[in-house]
Amino acid sequence: MRVATVLALPLVVLFTTPAVAQRPAAEPSSETLEAASRLQVAATEWMIAAGPARGIALFHSTAGHNYVMLSASWGRILSEPKGPGVLRGRFQWAFEVVPVYAQFAPDTTFGVGVTPIVWRWNFEPRGRVATYAELAGGALFSRDPIPRETTTANFTAHLGYGIRYFVRPGQALVAGYRFHHISNGNRLERNPGVNAHVIQFGWTLMRRGG
Repeated sequence: MRVATVLALPLVVLFTTPAVAQRPAAEPSSETLEAASRLQVAATEWMIAAGPARGIALFHSTAGHNYVMLSASWGRILSEPKGPGVLRGRFQWAFEVVPVYAQFAPDTTFGVGVTPIVWRWNFEPRGRVATYAELAGGALFSRDPIPRETTTANFTAHLGYGIRYFVRPGQALVAGYRFHHISNGNRLERNPGVNAHVIQFGWTLMRRGG
């Protein structure tokens, strides 16, 4: 009996293996980590990011202003891909708020900001990576004058570049750089302003347009 069982085992393996091998492959998921599947016209994006800023002396700006910023924005892609070569991309308009502006040098103060104009150019994505450049303008309201002996209500502007890396469908890690400018817009006799390098890290959520 044992000999018959041993002899039958190869036959069982021989006839069952093809059946297993020929099972249909699982259907691919409708979701993808490819950035191109999200960067489409009418797609919306929520982005939150935070990081440190280091003030520099440039033109007439006052050096030594170091602070931390937290920003949150909502934007919508408004165009199909346009432009030549490496500049080809999609235009996005975003609205940003700065619920936390915390300055710790040369003195301590706090503030909040709003940036109604964020023009973001999304370059053509590659795999999971989607880069962008942006130009923005808004306002900052602080507890104490920035810089000293100026005003608590300032204009802001920044020029930035960022990278999204999609880790889940529609969700990506974000790393970005900004050249950030704070100025009273020559509303006072003195307008030394603040210029700073800002590094931010955060998270973004993108939804396809309906």
